[in-house]
Amino acid sequence: MTGRRTGFIPRTILAIAAILAGLPPVSAQEMQPRAYLPSPVGVGFAGISYSYNAGGLLFDPSLPITDGHVSASLPTLSVGGTFATFGRTSQFLTVMPYAIANLSGTLDGESQFRYRSGLTDMTFRYSVNLLGAPAMHRRDFAKYRQKTIVGVSLTATAPTGQYDPKLLINIGTNRWAFKPEVGISRALGKWALEGAFGVWLYTTNTQFYGNSTRTQNPLWSWQAHVVRLLGRHWFAYDFTYFRGGDTLVNGQTSNSYQANTRMGLTYGLRVTPRQAIRFSYFKGVTTRIGSDISSVGVAYQVIWATGR
Repeated sequence: MTGRRTGFIPRTILAIAAILAGLPPVSAQEMQPRAYLPSPVGVGFAGISYSYNAGGLLFDPSLPITDGHVSASLPTLSVGGTFATFGRTSQFLTVMPYAIANLSGTLDGESQFRYRSGLTDMTFRYSVNLLGAPAMHRRDFAKYRQKTIVGVSLTATAPTGQYDPKLLINIGTNRWAFKPEVGISRALGKWALEGAFGVWLYTTNTQFYGNSTRTQNPLWSWQAHVVRLLGRHWFAYDFTYFRGGDTLVNGQTSNSYQANTRMGLTYGLRVTPRQAIRFSYFKGVTTRIGSDISSVGVAYQVIWATGR
């Protein structure tokens, strides 16, 4: 292995560890540190992850359930790659999650318990860096030093999850959702400051429970991350705020407006030149209405390179 190639691998691992951001969106408010870091073109990556989530409602907040609680395990497979789009660094990611959940709550004055297990909605994400990261092959990328990067992304969730309109609680959502986002990353020596702003847009579920039609207003989200780089290690302090997303069933509001704040920590470690592991934790800090959960996760990633 040449010196140039050795320089390429660690930075690529750290970039990929950010792309495979552990949790699939169990709600629309995932935190993704290091999501806009560049990678050389011709890099493939795959990962497996597991997260445990517990707390308030993970299921649809418009359902007539009070005192809701959920504990959910979410194993996930992810695969993607990097390429060039009009001379800029681009990435594509596919996330395939599975959910195992125990739910409890009060319905019509009676305690209810439900177990659900099955595939959830798949997620697809395309991103491209517009400023600060031209498309580079491995040799040029080994010399690259980040300054300021500005990128955009589009995330989509497809209605591939397990869904039955006769059930009050489902794993899938039976609709599409799209999130355009703008992100920025600024390197300051061994530190990096990151931010992102996006909005989730939802299509209509015409087969909601009870032969109803469910729509949801846009859900706006802001993220901020402070990252510390320490050789093979990196740490991130994560913050996100989201608001909106109130739902309507047959045109009637369901009092499900959300205005929540979450904070968390992420730790990444390069285990070998082509393998990395990442641990994450986040918790709701203030919750007006919506999902108030705590989550702990671990993700393993592996990369491979093709081309020059």
